[in-house]
Amino acid sequence: MFPATGITARQRLLIVLFCVHAHFSYGFTREDDICYWHHPHVNDHPECGFVKSRQRLVCFNGLKDEWKARADSVQVLILCEWPKATFDPQVVLQGFTFLRKLMIANSNLTRLSTAFPKEVEFLEKINVTGTKLRTLPKDAFSNLRALRCLDLRNNALEEIDITIFNVPTLKHIHLTGNPLRCTEDTAWILDFSEGSAASKVVDKDKLLCATPYDGRPLVPVVEIIVTLREECKRTVCDCELVYVVVRVDKLTQKQVIPFTSVNCSHRGLTEMPSFLPANTTTLRLTGNKITDLSPLTTNLAYKWVLDLYMDDNLVESIVRLEGSDWLDRFRLLNLRGNKLIDLPTYALENALLHNVNVAGLYLGNNSWTCDCHFTPGFQDLLIRHSNLMKDINDIRCAFTNDNDNSNKQIRHLTRTEICISPDEDPWLHPLDVLNIVLASLIFLVLGKLLYDYWSFKKSGRLPWIVSKIP
Repeated sequence: MFPATGITARQRLLIVLFCVHAHFSYGFTREDDICYWHHPHVNDHPECGFVKSRQRLVCFNGLKDEWKARADSVQVLILCEWPKATFDPQVVLQGFTFLRKLMIANSNLTRLSTAFPKEVEFLEKINVTGTKLRTLPKDAFSNLRALRCLDLRNNALEEIDITIFNVPTLKHIHLTGNPLRCTEDTAWILDFSEGSAASKVVDKDKLLCATPYDGRPLVPVVEIIVTLREECKRTVCDCELVYVVVRVDKLTQKQVIPFTSVNCSHRGLTEMPSFLPANTTTLRLTGNKITDLSPLTTNLAYKWVLDLYMDDNLVESIVRLEGSDWLDRFRLLNLRGNKLIDLPTYALENALLHNVNVAGLYLGNNSWTCDCHFTPGFQDLLIRHSNLMKDINDIRCAFTNDNDNSNKQIRHLTRTEICISPDEDPWLHPLDVLNIVLASLIFLVLGKLLYDYWSFKKSGRLPWIVSKIP
């Protein structure tokens, strides 16, 4: 930036500070941007510059001890690239009795080790931005009777104890750019009563969640979590917000769409819950005693349920789902370990062909009927949609002692195994006998036709039967 002349590092810093001051004076930049300008220090020692007219001290890489004696002349203190992971206000700010603004920016600072001292009672604005700040003491600002603005943007704060904001004079808080966790503990952001911490946060509409709702707007997500907690109390289940989608409609308004998982497994339920939290997309009912699936077609609470886990229950039939909207839009259906012996194959086939969402179907560990009426169509269904049958190896014939097909995989059965009883002789099956008789008659008729043709050509006589016809 500077040519290799005899200018010292201190002189270079003063030149930069002068340029920054000039730009700020004419409205081309902001004071908060000073730490992000290129600065010329060439070593790890603190470098400071003082603008007397503004009573502003700007320091890079620490604070020189020489300023301790002149601290009472400083009203604005800007610390860029603070060299330590901690910042001790009690020590660093000693002597700055007339300080009105403190800025710490662009550094690897991770925590404030102590509260701000009473000595800086005139401090009105604190900016700690662009650092790795993760924690703040609970009483960090309790001694500041003039604090009006607190800027904590672009740090690493994940959780905030709102008691630190209990400063009567504090009016404006900035929190954008922190990886805040969207949990029930963040519900304080929904308190808009006068004087509350949330009422002081001026950029709440710009706050975003961290993982697992990374990048989603914080306030709507926390509202969903709080509502889900209250609705879940009306059930015997556990509820979890697993995913959030943000869509922008034609009017460029953001719409937050939640995906909720409700776990009611092993609760001794004899029927499906009559109430579910809004936007339930995954419902787990494993290990209950449920027999009826009709709520899927009659109860609007199941409108958005896409993944249903009904394994290890007592379901005997899914006929009630035939032709239902739910069957045409479900994503996953787990019916392992129930009491199913058959199902409406044609209805399930139609649903699987038209359902663009379907990703998996579990039908194993049921006592499936293996006969010539049901099994061939069911077998064709399994083979055609083998990619969707996630436990196809467990879809077997019912276990019985007097059946050769007992516990066999249905997809590997032959038609002979399905449709011929073990007590029957396959060589003397009535259908086979009928086929042999019909084939013999066809050959006899063809033979007689050929003989009559040969006889007519040789003797000119018509066949006997023809001569008798009037």
